[in-house]
Amino acid sequence: MSLKQKEEITIWAFKDGKKGHEKQIEALISEFEKHKIVKIHNFTNYYDHDSAPDIIVGAGNGTHKHMLTAKKKHHGAKTIVLMKPSIRPTQWFDVAIIPDMDKYYLGTPKNVISTKGVLSKYSDQEINKKTGLMIIGGKSRHFHFRKKVIQHQIEWLLNDKFADYQWKITTSPRSPDMATPEHKGNAEFFDWKETSEDWLTNEMQKNEITFLTPESVSVLYEALSTKTQVYVFHHEKHNSEYGEVSTKVSKNIDKLKKDGSLGYIDTKRFLLSRSVKDISLVHPQKDIHLKEVKKVVDELLEIL
Repeated sequence: MSLKQKEEITIWAFKDGKKGHEKQIEALISEFEKHKIVKIHNFTNYYDHDSAPDIIVGAGNGTHKHMLTAKKKHHGAKTIVLMKPSIRPTQWFDVAIIPDMDKYYLGTPKNVISTKGVLSKYSDQEINKKTGLMIIGGKSRHFHFRKKVIQHQIEWLLNDKFADYQWKITTSPRSPDMATPEHKGNAEFFDWKETSEDWLTNEMQKNEITFLTPESVSVLYEALSTKTQVYVFHHEKHNSEYGEVSTKVSKNIDKLKKDGSLGYIDTKRFLLSRSVKDISLVHPQKDIHLKEVKKVVDELLEIL
């Protein structure tokens, strides 16, 4: 019996403890639940279990060997890997859901479903006008994090560009200690450790505009899957002896800026001090409101 014909399905979800990876799995399962009765069993590694899976899903290289071991025991189950495997061949899985920033240079395998960015839950909730959200991350291998430069941008948004908006500002596990930005009473501050698990998702869905630091792919695409207008703070890429270092994440940010999907702050800097000399804002040129997980599940129900 095909997946489409079944009223109830069992999903084994292999997780590696990384929040961004787990959110992708949760988005996929949540979308399946709109079509089927779903029984979910979560694993960090494979062990004998008394259920029989219809789907075995995982995200992150650490989950792959456990997924494939489970497949050997349950031949009828379909393996769905999220993101491009870097150790094991993509063809070892039944379906691979691969964001467009992950490239195959020798031809894309036939079992690949390509998506715009990583999977995220989507929202059709209407936004509240004159409201804004800022999500402050931290240092990564993709970008520098210069506290003074970020502080300057935050205060410019609060006191100049969007002074008539009500703002909520939150941090992430990457965030360094920073001084509280000066503002005109139009901002509330939320430490990530003191917010509920769904707080950030709920806030992105209802704020008119969202500014975020660009290092987190999962947060970026979660925002792009709502009706909020998404902007990124200005960040510098790292440098090597050969010049500016671009990663697949920074290249993807550049692509989204260029095609108008993403707004951004642009700054000019003093050469020696690297402090901000001039600042401007480039607005998104189109409303993309992604629903990639819906597209993926609709296709999976047809092919599995």
